[in-house]
Amino acid sequence: MATTSLPNVLDIAHGFTDPGTLVQFAILESPVTRDENGKVVPQLAESWTEPDPVTYVFKLREGVVFSDGSPVTAEDVAFSLERHTDPQVASEAASMVAAVKSVRATGPDEVTVVLKAPTQTFLSNVAVMWQVVPKKLAEAHPQDLGTPAFPTLGTGPYKVTEFSSTKGITLKPNEKYRGARPAVGTVKVITITDPETLRLAVSSGEVDGTTQVPPRDIRKWAPLKDVRTRFYAGNSIAFLSLNVTYPPLSDVHVRRAVAHAVNREAMQRLVVGATASPATTILTHPMLRALYGDDFRSVTDRWPRYPYDLAAARDELAKSAYPDGFELPADYNSGNNTADALQVLAADLAEIGIKLKLNPLPDDTYRANRSRHEGLTLVLNDLSYTTPDPGELLPDLVSSVGAQPYGFNFAQFTSPRMDTQVDKVLALKNGEERSRVVTGILTETAEQAPYVPLYSVDAGIALNKRFTENVGVWTLNVLAGIKPAESR
Repeated sequence: MATTSLPNVLDIAHGFTDPGTLVQFAILESPVTRDENGKVVPQLAESWTEPDPVTYVFKLREGVVFSDGSPVTAEDVAFSLERHTDPQVASEAASMVAAVKSVRATGPDEVTVVLKAPTQTFLSNVAVMWQVVPKKLAEAHPQDLGTPAFPTLGTGPYKVTEFSSTKGITLKPNEKYRGARPAVGTVKVITITDPETLRLAVSSGEVDGTTQVPPRDIRKWAPLKDVRTRFYAGNSIAFLSLNVTYPPLSDVHVRRAVAHAVNREAMQRLVVGATASPATTILTHPMLRALYGDDFRSVTDRWPRYPYDLAAARDELAKSAYPDGFELPADYNSGNNTADALQVLAADLAEIGIKLKLNPLPDDTYRANRSRHEGLTLVLNDLSYTTPDPGELLPDLVSSVGAQPYGFNFAQFTSPRMDTQVDKVLALKNGEERSRVVTGILTETAEQAPYVPLYSVDAGIALNKRFTENVGVWTLNVLAGIKPAESR
């Protein structure tokens, strides 16, 4: 399997990326996971109970061992969640467990989690990020667990036998795994950064597949003779974030001016082509459908919108404290295909007096700076989610937790009142009241324009016809879903 960038760490705390989770979900497990319909189901836990609205008690399976044969203890399981709440760890998944008050082993096969408040997204979130690792190993390597120097240990169907920043990652079946042996005996994950080189490698059989088919190149991939390429609904959202703490983006009229100057159709065409749908808000399309039904656009179209209109952009800028324009520096990732789209945006902004000064950075540098919230001004983002619950996304984009380093609130858009509203979303079960609170958050976000929604991208997978796959929007362990064609 080829990825466009190699994970630098196989630990979700410091490697919460698509290439990283592709491997992590094959080697690491959580007490719970998600089935193909998005429902939370047991994994390392055989069951769980909820004795009250803020308490979860997990009964662990007996006899589970890590790939080195050492037993999985309740202490390992509890620690593996608790570490994400430790500021010293600086976990990239911290916002997903912001509601956790305490977690502890309450028996040899029991772990109890107590939340600060009722949080309906808790189980869905931990299905993704509660990757169980040996406590002793993680405590010894709080910042470099899962790196080539200190590979991690898991309980999943695969184990890592080679991890090199130059040679890639090799996975072999975990002989200690309690379940069925994986259908594919050896998986090697390598990096091919150039899209055309990637396509030719898959076409020739040099590699067997990729989950990173460039959406805008689908016309080149579809005709490949011995390759099946398929796109399916993705739970993702692409958007521009405008740092509200950075002058002059702190002026709402400036943000609205920028929003009116964004040619969303052109940016979508340049980055992902036709395999995406226009976005009108920060929630993904599966989340909007779950909240409002298939006719969700009848709701979202009522909120403030900023269609591409340079005259309207000039009018908004004239209302701001910067009517004559200004220079806006912006870092971007030179390792992907967003440069053309940002150049289009720069040209349109120049028309209204805003000079967008683009600063290309290497992939690793850009990602590290963004994670630490360094140099945040205008940022082009594409985030993917694993559940249809808006409570998974909203803490990322509008909470104070998400606004801290290693969170995803790159707009720094939050307030105590917004935190209170997000807490309500997390506490309320699905229903009319919950929809009303979410609608209030989305309406205010649209009015304040800290984000410019762009599009929702489909997900794609390309495989040599020697293999089949059963992969969808809710699939976590993609590699386990791939089988040799003759075994079907």
